[in-house]
Amino acid sequence: MKDFALNEKVARDWLTELAVAHELAGLDCPSGNRDGGAGPQVHLAWQPREPGQEDVVSRLIEGAHEQTDVLSHSEHAAVGIEFIDDGNDWCYRFLLHIISPVSVTLAAPATEVAQLGDDSVYGVEAAISILREAQRSANSLLGQLQGFVAATSHDI
Repeated sequence: MKDFALNEKVARDWLTELAVAHELAGLDCPSGNRDGGAGPQVHLAWQPREPGQEDVVSRLIEGAHEQTDVLSHSEHAAVGIEFIDDGNDWCYRFLLHIISPVSVTLAAPATEVAQLGDDSVYGVEAAISILREAQRSANSLLGQLQGFVAATSHDI
């Protein structure tokens, strides 16, 4: 199975288009773009660590899979994110979904939402930092799975 690859230039172009559409959505725009376009609602001052941004982060990762050449991956795998309310602070963890030859999901360790992405950037750059983290996590989980399969393949 091939590693996940993030094309930051294509991702930045896609996210910039989404951010501009979001910013124009509130204007009386002659182009008719009132809904901010399809995809995650990333705007210029977007901060993914703020409360209520969990769905936007999830849609960001899903949208990156759907866009051509943004987050390329094997046709049999996808990365996702799960948010967990542990009763204290929210946590998140990345998930690697293997679809074929058998369906299996691997989970990275849970991390506090306060660690999500890069806290020194906003908007498009914050989204890019999350996509980088998703890519790294997916490749780490994929490597663990491949190591497990290699180590146990002689037992079959």
